[in-house]
Amino acid sequence: MKNVLFRKLKMYLNVLSVLKAYIDVWVSSVPFKTEVNHFEANLIAIDKKTQALTGSEGVSENKKQMSRELMDAVLVVCGAGTAYASQINNMELKTRFNFSKSDLRHGNEKDFYHRCVNICKAAEGISDALQAYNLPTDHLQYLMTTAIAFDQLIAAPREVIKAEKSSKEEIEAFYEKCDIQLDERLDNLMLIYKNSQQNFYTEYANARQIGGWHKKKDADQAAVN
Repeated sequence: MKNVLFRKLKMYLNVLSVLKAYIDVWVSSVPFKTEVNHFEANLIAIDKKTQALTGSEGVSENKKQMSRELMDAVLVVCGAGTAYASQINNMELKTRFNFSKSDLRHGNEKDFYHRCVNICKAAEGISDALQAYNLPTDHLQYLMTTAIAFDQLIAAPREVIKAEKSSKEEIEAFYEKCDIQLDERLDNLMLIYKNSQQNFYTEYANARQIGGWHKKKDADQAAVN
């Protein structure tokens, strides 16, 4: 979450805490009660949407981690295959394993996946020979499993990006609703309590300070004077 939104959310929660602490003061006011209930409902919606957004962001990180694991796994096979092909002086075989990281990454993610699968298949036919070149017995199976897992995640981030964009837009809309409720409604409804409920008014004003409530009110007052 952006720092500005984090600070604003903290202000929202502080305001709600003050409002609930003085519920006996305003509960009989239907307009005030309605706005408080809507304000709290919007905060609950922000929390739910934020949690969902945080969860979706993990999908992209999972794909990055799986990509790193796949790269490490395929490089082991490339190393063993290249060394073996060089030893037996088989240049055609060598071309099937002689890849650098940049070579493996060339193209898009699907290209990377297919390249890894082809290297794995090329190694299967000479797996016994490659074991003497530091290739673990179960490494080819691990490479294929990792490649398949990576392939399943390739499309996921694109869907996540769409979901994230939608969630962020919805969250911003709830922030706008909260701002309107505070700036145009609750701030004005609070004026009746400035003298009759000074502690309530002061605590509310302090909670609103981070959102610029004091500055706005001071500016309004200066304009009147």
